Amino acid sequence: MSNVLALDIGGTHFHVALFDAGGRRLLLSEGRTESSGGREWMLNEIRERARHLITKSDQPVQSCGISFGGPVDYRKQRVSSMHVSGWRGFRLAQWVEDNLSIKCLVDNDANAGALGEFHYGAGRGTESVLYLTISTGIGGGVVCRGGVHRGKDSIAGEVGHIQVSDAGALCSCGGRGCLETVCSGTAIGLRARGFARRKPEVMERTIELASGDPDRITAELVFRAAGEGEKGAQFIVREAARALARALLTAIRILNPDMIILGGGVALAGPTLLGPVHEYLDEFSAPMLEHSTTVVQAELGNYSPLYGAAALALELA
Repeated sequence: MSNVLALDIGGTHFHVALFDAGGRRLLLSEGRTESSGGREWMLNEIRERARHLITKSDQPVQSCGISFGGPVDYRKQRVSSMHVSGWRGFRLAQWVEDNLSIKCLVDNDANAGALGEFHYGAGRGTESVLYLTISTGIGGGVVCRGGVHRGKDSIAGEVGHIQVSDAGALCSCGGRGCLETVCSGTAIGLRARGFARRKPEVMERTIELASGDPDRITAELVFRAAGEGEKGAQFIVREAARALARALLTAIRILNPDMIILGGGVALAGPTLLGPVHEYLDEFSAPMLEHSTTVVQAELGNYSPLYGAAALALELA
């Protein structure tokens, strides 16, 4: 018997955990990501926390899985980041082997989240799932018959970069009008701040939740105000839900998975987001193209990618 190490490196938070051979989480160490510290700050945190957990393990630790919040070349095991300096083309798996003396496998956070939910969360018992992480940006991962479908260039499942507008905002991927520019947490917060400045009378509760400062409005506050019935916040949420439903229906018609699982910070809004999404899915559906794909909230919450990292480690073990 042996235990495995699982890491989830995100733009806001990071997690380092120890799992047993059955996928049960034993120990967890987590913290906030200091983006200004760049790659070296994060590597130092990982090294020290991982070594500490390894010393606490009651079994040998023979492998490591990593969920990385950025593009990953899975074949070459290299990572990059759109938001933090120093990661471009970095051989992260090799770094783990050199510094922790255990073999390692890395994938992006969306693929890891899909694996986590498929094996340990809402997707248990299904054959295929599409997982979306809706947070600062939007990532996606596809699991079919137990394995991640990555595609020829490791970009399968990138629903967040489906173009939904010809004249939309510039996206982090370099494209324009992507779904991410409409219903990511970043986009919702930006839209709400502009709306609050132009029409403060319909965003009174959101502004109040932001301590009276429209510049402090976040997506989380928008969802809170929408849940309390504020019309302006509800308008912004429904606008995002409408775009998301269109993208999901496109994915359903291409992939027809058993289940679509929504994870990430925005998905934590629960019924406030899922309610309108289901309404629009019903509205946009065609009677001659019926589908039974279910759309649900991630069962593991923000820990879906961490559990997926454990699944990667267990593949190696």
